[in-house]
Amino acid sequence: MSRVFCSSKKVCSLFLLLLSSWSAAQASVVAPQNLPDLVEKVLPGVVNISSTTVSHTDIPMGMEDFFQFWGIPRERKQSSLGSGFIINAEQGWVLTNAHVVRNATEVLVSMIDKKTFNAKILGIDAKLDLALLKIYDSNRKVPAGLSQVPFGDSDKVRIAEPVFAVGNPFSLQHTVTVGIISAKNRTIGIGPLDNFLQTDASINPGNSGGPLFNLRGEVIGINTAIFSRTGQSGGLGFAIPSNEAKGVIDDLVRYGRVPRPWLGILAERLTPALAQYYQLKSDKGVVVYNLVKRGPADRAGLDVGDIIISIDGSTILEPNDVERAINKKAPNSNVTIRLIRGSKTLERQVLMTELPQREQLPQGTL
Repeated sequence: MSRVFCSSKKVCSLFLLLLSSWSAAQASVVAPQNLPDLVEKVLPGVVNISSTTVSHTDIPMGMEDFFQFWGIPRERKQSSLGSGFIINAEQGWVLTNAHVVRNATEVLVSMIDKKTFNAKILGIDAKLDLALLKIYDSNRKVPAGLSQVPFGDSDKVRIAEPVFAVGNPFSLQHTVTVGIISAKNRTIGIGPLDNFLQTDASINPGNSGGPLFNLRGEVIGINTAIFSRTGQSGGLGFAIPSNEAKGVIDDLVRYGRVPRPWLGILAERLTPALAQYYQLKSDKGVVVYNLVKRGPADRAGLDVGDIIISIDGSTILEPNDVERAINKKAPNSNVTIRLIRGSKTLERQVLMTELPQREQLPQGTL
């Protein structure tokens, strides 16, 4: 039993009034009275995802008998658990994280009523870490009675806005956690297009790909990552904004991927130390240290040593800024690059083509 000590009855009454007001405000922000009804409404649209990846072991010539004698399997199965949500009930489309189903040979999707369906991977966008699935029943048709959840406008999300997450942490299906938006536009270094919503709603392994809802029952984020020393929730969860996800769905359906443009450069952030060492006139921007031969930038006349300071008017301070700027455009479109070359400030129009397969390019190519 706790006690409150006051210097006078008046002070004590005022303190208790403020305490009760604060408690009521907290309750209204974190757990409004209609939250159970809202959760009950959206739960059928949230799914649990189990994927299986089979890896084959190459056996050196002459070692077949050794592997057979010791019972070393030639195939290994690895399972991954995650979450997702239905975005189109008629088509059977489910959105999740790419890392939940990447390289999977089998994907199973489970509903809140325990029904389980097979799923086909329609498309994957590794850069945003998103995957689109299509579920089907034993007759290869979209199951009847699916429930989809609506997207919200992540651009309108405000810091400290209440949210709730639904997912499959530690295989505990359809777990609901509540919190707030802790920050926006977070870059945490796990991808070139980092622009996460940060939340303190508890997110753990298995929540990946699950929805982050606002209090209107709209998906405003796709839970993707956590920062933790223990591997469990430490109050730092990160979600892909819904508007970014909405922008790639059509491409995932049409192409199975997201066609993205490229410049064909390798670049690094220009630090004051580099600027001084190379006697450069600027200490802000990114310096081009290599060009892909016959790539878009090479054809447009960029040179090694050029310092890119803006693209289509957007200030460039680091390589990720370059990737974000060009990914606002489609392949076969032009961008205006403002750069410093020696003592001159120049502009170059670059016609960007579609990014080739990564295996053909040096790591870090923009």
